[in-house]
Amino acid sequence: MSQATPDRLKSFYDVQLKDPSYQNFLKTTNATIFGTIDDHDMGMNNGDETYEFKQQSGVQFLEFTGEDRNNIMFKRALNGNGVYGVKVFEFDGDRGGNRLLSDEEAGIDPDVVGYDIEMKDLQLKEYKEKRVAIFLLDARTNRSPWGEGFDAWKRNYSGDFLGEPQWDWFETAILKSDAAVNIIVNGLQVHPFRHPNANTAEQWAQFPASRQRLYDAILRGGVRSPILISGDVHMAQLMRKDCWLRSHPSSPTRPLIEFTTSGMTHSWGSVFASSQKFHETWRYYPMHVMSKTIMTVAHAIFPMPDLMDSGTRSPSDVDQTMFENGGAEGGKQGKQYSLEKNFGEVEIFWKNKTIVIRAIGEDANAPPLLSASFSMDQLSGLEPTPGAINDIKSFQNRGGFMIDGNIIQGSESVCVNHRGTTSDGHFLIGVIAMTLVLSFFLLGPQFLLLHFIVNRWKSRKNTNRI
Repeated sequence: MSQATPDRLKSFYDVQLKDPSYQNFLKTTNATIFGTIDDHDMGMNNGDETYEFKQQSGVQFLEFTGEDRNNIMFKRALNGNGVYGVKVFEFDGDRGGNRLLSDEEAGIDPDVVGYDIEMKDLQLKEYKEKRVAIFLLDARTNRSPWGEGFDAWKRNYSGDFLGEPQWDWFETAILKSDAAVNIIVNGLQVHPFRHPNANTAEQWAQFPASRQRLYDAILRGGVRSPILISGDVHMAQLMRKDCWLRSHPSSPTRPLIEFTTSGMTHSWGSVFASSQKFHETWRYYPMHVMSKTIMTVAHAIFPMPDLMDSGTRSPSDVDQTMFENGGAEGGKQGKQYSLEKNFGEVEIFWKNKTIVIRAIGEDANAPPLLSASFSMDQLSGLEPTPGAINDIKSFQNRGGFMIDGNIIQGSESVCVNHRGTTSDGHFLIGVIAMTLVLSFFLLGPQFLLLHFIVNRWKSRKNTNRI
């Protein structure tokens, strides 16, 4: 695996900080710059807990984003615990409006306000109508390594993403949140199961118990309007699972939305590889055709029942102001993915309690690449979502292998792909077909070259005989 030392990472950060356009952005906006790390920020492709410079990489990342060294998030990274934390914003104009709250004011971070909490208090919690909490999770620093050889093709029920200290922190912090909107950010995709080999497609589904623990943490306390944000895969996707608590089987299912946005500098629609040599030389055009074709074919033949599809809009949904399955604002129709370079946007309309999620391309004046809208009550499970899976009893105790990952027996919550499950046979056909397509693009040119050389050799041999 390729690695970047802390000194090399720092040199990249220094270049970015000196970039005139980035400097102008910092000076002319009131944006709060913050985030967590993924593998390339860590310095190791598909990086995990074994990376020797993980602590230094985390600290350098926070220095780049400008995190206060006295902040609890910086202190955790300094201690080698990882790059995780929570930022809370208040948009109440009567109280100064649009401001970042201190950790003490927000009252969420348990390393600041304490870990004490009682579940019975959650029923009496008063939610702040114009408050947004953004949780940042580090799925790299403490992630268990993927398996090797045959083990890489098996899902690991003991594998972990966060490490126990981060789990304790998040499970407590999310319960303490009184925000009207709660956004949970991490680098890796949570909902999908795209490929059985973890080294080919990194995803939370490879560690089913760990992913289930994340679902339980988000859903058990009735947190308002949770939204998952992820990256890593060099494309944009809108995904949805319908979820319920086993202890409340008669309550409406609630959608858990995941928005993947990646990346701003390269994507499957341009060139999926990050190396500069593929972007500025003759290699660009064949790589561009190869990467875009591969992923277009993948979305056509792979079963992706977690992926939103604007064509699945329920006929009973007469409210044309909501686009729960995408296709809003002139964005893409059909399967909700884009292979173009993109960045993400979440806009909240407090007056009508609506949230709009967008993937925006390079042309700021064009319609969004993807767009979906939801009511905050839908995301909070307070009102039904059109087209949601409502036959709860048929799913409640379903176990065994499922293409979207295992439903863990005894879990507090159940989350299923909103467009249903997929047969093992369909999934296997997709894997085989994609392997053949990928092999054609990777090995095809070599076979053509070999074929040309052999034919030339035969031609010369025949000429010599004559």
